[in-house]
Formats: sequence, structure tokens, C-alpha cells
Amino acid sequence: MPIWPFRRSQASVDSELLLTAATAASRQTALFGEGRVADTLDGRFETMALHGALALIRLRAEPALGPLAQAFTDDFFRLLDSGLREEGVGDTSVPKRMHRLASAFYGRLDAYGAAIGARNSEALVAALGRNVMKDEASAFAPALAEYALRVAAHQGERPASAMFTAEGWPALQA
Repeated sequence: MPIWPFRRSQASVDSELLLTAATAASRQTALFGEGRVADTLDGRFETMALHGALALIRLRAEPALGPLAQAFTDDFFRLLDSGLREEGVGDTSVPKRMHRLASAFYGRLDAYGAAIGARNSEALVAALGRNVMKDEASAFAPALAEYALRVAAHQGERPASAMFTAEGWPALQA
């Protein structure tokens, strides 16, 4: 007989699977390197923000998935908080940094969501260049935008549960 009489919600279980899959997708080696995303704390935040945004864009398409979207968001920010603490950010600085990260993430979610929803590749290239590459004229931004549009289309054609595995996150074509 289990000691703890309560079960985790299905949204909590699914959120953990989704966060694991999105994190793995955001760590693809093809995303990082010369002329690509910088393999730094900021660069990793940007790839994580992109994949987190892609997940939430898909989840928001089905209002019934609201509890999963909320659980995913909570887990996503817990992961960011944990990452800051592992990097040695002091306890008094973490809330300020988290506030800035949350603001940055939601700004990116709005920009990427609008561009993806409108299938506007130019707007997505500009947003990814500005945010991820720190250069709107980046040569890698169009490839990253194509990848994001392909992932969003792939996920839109499948049930949301497909995102819980690696198959729900097509790889970047190098």
C-alpha cells in the first residue's frame, strides 16, 4: 500500500513527458555551432523558449488541453529556475532573473505564435533572428524559421500526445 494516498493528475504526468521531449528537441546538436545558435546559457534558453513556445502553440489549439498547457508552463519555469540555481545564481537574485525570463518567454511566445499562426515566414525569420541569433540578418534564422514552421505543421497534424515522444519533434535538417 502506497504511503502517499494521492495520485498525480494526468496533466502532470503528460507535462513531464512533454517537457522531456521538448528539452531533448531543444538540445539537438544541429542547432548549435559556428553560424548557428551560441552554445551558452542564453543560447540554450532561446532554443528551449522556441520549443516551449511550439509546444504551447499546439496545446492552445485545443481548449480541452488547458490543464496540460498550465502544467507544462509550470514545469517549464521550474526547470528554468532549477537551471539558474545550478549555474550558481544566488537565492535573492533568482526571482528577478525568473521575472525577466518569463517576460522574455511570453514575448517570444506571442511573436512566434503570431507568425506561425499566420504562416508568415518573414516575421518568424525576423523574430528568430532578433531573439535567438541576436541579428535579424543572420544566415541561420531562415533555416530555423523553416524548422519551426515544419515542427508546428507536423504537430498540428497529429494528436497532442505525439509531442510526448521524439517522433513529435522532427529534427532540424542540417
